[in-house]
Amino acid sequence: MKSEINLMEPELPQLRQMVQKNTERIDRNERLINSMMKGQAEQSGTIKERDEWWENSRREHERDMHDIREILRQTALQQKEGLQKLRETFDETDKRMDEERRKTDAQIRNISRAFLGSTGHIVEGLMSSSIDKIFKDAGFILFNRGKNIVRGIDAGNKQMELDVLLGNDEITIPVEVKADFTEKKVKRFIHRMTMFREFFPESADKEVVAAVAAINYENGADRLAREEGLLVIRVSSDDIFSLDPFDKTKLRKF
Repeated sequence: MKSEINLMEPELPQLRQMVQKNTERIDRNERLINSMMKGQAEQSGTIKERDEWWENSRREHERDMHDIREILRQTALQQKEGLQKLRETFDETDKRMDEERRKTDAQIRNISRAFLGSTGHIVEGLMSSSIDKIFKDAGFILFNRGKNIVRGIDAGNKQMELDVLLGNDEITIPVEVKADFTEKKVKRFIHRMTMFREFFPESADKEVVAAVAAINYENGADRLAREEGLLVIRVSSDDIFSLDPFDKTKLRKF
C-alpha cells in the first residue's frame, strides 16, 4: 500500500514550482503596472499594449490555477483511494488472523483434552497400587474394586461412568479421579452422586459415601469437597496418595 500512496509524491514538487511561478508573475505584473501607470498612462499605444499583456497574464494565471486545482483534486483522490485500499488490506489481515486464532485455539483444546484424558488414567494407575492401604489406614476394609465402570438405565437413555468403585457388604465408595480438581468439577461430581442409587440399585441396602482423588486441587476445591462431606485423596510430599483427615459423622450419605 505504501507504494501506491508514494505515486502522489512526484506531483508535490510540480505543485510547489507552479505556485512559486505564479507568485513571482503576480509580483512582476504589479511592478510593471505601477511603472506603466506612472510614465505612459496617457499614451494609447502603451495602454493597449498594457491591456493585451494584462489579459494574457490573466489567462495564463487562470490556466495555472486550473492546473493547481486539478493536481490537488488528483492528489486528494489518490489519497482517498490509497486509504480505502489500506483499510481493506487491514480488514482482510484481521479476518485471516481471527481464522488462524480460531484454528489454533481448537488445536490447543483438542491437545488439552487428549492430555488430560491420558493424565487421568495415569493418576488412576498410580492410585490403584495404594488404594487398599489408603482406606485400610482410615478404617475401611474394602474387598470389592472396579475401574472405569459404565452403567446405564433405559429411562431417558441415561448413563453414569465411575473411575473407581470400592466397597464391601456394608459400604460403597465411588471415587472420581482427576489430574486437577476444580470447584466446578466437585459440584458436578456431587450432582452425579445424588443419582448413584438409581444406577446402582444393588447398593440399596448399603451406606454410600463418595471420594475425590487428584494430584492438584485448584482454588480451594479440596476444601469445598470436605465441606460437602466427601473424602479427599491427594498426593503427599513423597508422591504417595493419602487420605485427608475426616470426621465419619460428617461424611455425606448418598
